[in-house]
Amino acid sequence: MVEVLIIDDLKSAREMIRDILISDPHIHICGMTDNGNDAVNMVKRLHPHLIILDSHLKQTSGYEVAEKIMQVRPTPIIMVTTASDALVNGPDRMFGCGVLDVIEKGDLYRWRTRPDVAARFIRKIKLLSKVNRVSIKEHCEKAETGLKTADSIRKDSVKVTAPRKNANRIIAIVSSTGGPNALFKVLRDLPAGFPVPILIVQHMSPGFIHGLAEWLDHEDHIRVRVGEDKDVLLPGEALLAPDNMHLTIDGNHRVKLIDEPPLGGHRPSGTTLLKSIGEHYGRQALGVILTGMGSDGAQGMAALKAAGGKTIAQDQKTSVIFGMPGTAINLGAVTQVLPLSKIASAIVRFAKTGL
Repeated sequence: MVEVLIIDDLKSAREMIRDILISDPHIHICGMTDNGNDAVNMVKRLHPHLIILDSHLKQTSGYEVAEKIMQVRPTPIIMVTTASDALVNGPDRMFGCGVLDVIEKGDLYRWRTRPDVAARFIRKIKLLSKVNRVSIKEHCEKAETGLKTADSIRKDSVKVTAPRKNANRIIAIVSSTGGPNALFKVLRDLPAGFPVPILIVQHMSPGFIHGLAEWLDHEDHIRVRVGEDKDVLLPGEALLAPDNMHLTIDGNHRVKLIDEPPLGGHRPSGTTLLKSIGEHYGRQALGVILTGMGSDGAQGMAALKAAGGKTIAQDQKTSVIFGMPGTAINLGAVTQVLPLSKIASAIVRFAKTGL
């Protein structure tokens, strides 16, 4: 039985979330509250497996409540919010306070006429409730450390020159649940002057991807922005797939955004991106699959490997959710399995030597 605590200052929202979750016999609502102080006390007393937390409460923000919860008892948290709330509060708060996933509340209100919305929400609850408390604590500590040390990492980085032979290499990274902090770690560990372009598919609720790009971007380091159609691929720049579009490349090595149907329920799809770089770059491409729910990217990693490209998966111990990397590994599509702390150095090695 999954014990869930709901924290939202709107009674209608609490009841709506409750009604969705109790439709599954394996989920139990252990408590509901409308304020942060009660929430922290209930976490101490009830020991929920997972928390549903509104981003904006009457007397405080959900981000502050999440930070307090992580101090007293690290627990998986799904934040429900609106895109406007998220951007006003700042992406650093959203991705740096230990929240594992974010869901736009407006989607949930359609659950009675959209059973697929309820099914996805329930599946997410069940999977995230299994995340180990130690993993949650490490997830928070890495985010906090990363935010505090980003400038020192950038200053201490050794520049990597860009010889001409690197001009045709490319790197694609695919991630989902737990991905923002994993991406933060990987990108901040790359040295200044990194000589290869990076393309990224990160599964996000619509409206949040520009905030994520803002949070990941730092001048004089890896530049991060949301990709646009026909963008030129530049060394040292990372492009995130935009909302509701597949990110691919064309024969002229430019970004090609396509609105084909979702693949495996995802648009953008990691598999679509990985197949595209395999087709156009072959052995000059590296695919990296990080923590995430489901199986997106696995078939793409297999296609990339078959085309001669290199493939890396994050290991189970450092993944918040091992679904995506685990599926790729089980498919035989991965050439290296590495802890998160060693992925950046492997990326640098590929950029310099192709190995």
